[in-house]
Amino acid sequence: MCTRLPLRTRVKKAFSEKQIAKRISKLGAEIRKDAGKAEVFLLGVLKGASLFLADLMRAMPGDVSYGYINVVREMADTEIASAMEIDYLHWSDIAGKHVYLLKDVVSTGVIESYLLQQLKQKNPAELKLVALVDRPELRTVALDVDYRAFEADHRGVFVGYGLELYGKYANLPYIGRV
Repeated sequence: MCTRLPLRTRVKKAFSEKQIAKRISKLGAEIRKDAGKAEVFLLGVLKGASLFLADLMRAMPGDVSYGYINVVREMADTEIASAMEIDYLHWSDIAGKHVYLLKDVVSTGVIESYLLQQLKQKNPAELKLVALVDRPELRTVALDVDYRAFEADHRGVFVGYGLELYGKYANLPYIGRV
């Protein structure tokens, strides 16, 4: 795999800072309304969902707690995850809680489907999937995204706002497409 970017890699702005802030504010209000007075537990998939989680949490009134989960994939020659290992970081029992799994970009749905299956075994009161960017055209498994900030087509790779490409571009204040 190439770890260096071409010298002339161009990032085209897909979603501006203003669009992100406005959409996350609305998303926070929508989730809070649906959850009612229940304590909301935001579970962010590292690393890409970290900024999304922080901003969404600030946009939600009421009781909100959070944690992170890390997925380590072993890739086969076909570039499809052949094995996944989940590291549960900085959170406790989710039994009986209203859990919202936050993912940066949902494409094929394979990882998200696996995570949801694993998390359901921990008996949350409610388990919902929240995507910063949803790419339903790329879905290879049946998967419903309960909440999405943005929907996009299959073209390009997203960077910025915590999304990186070979360790670059995560610091961009907007979401761009390479």
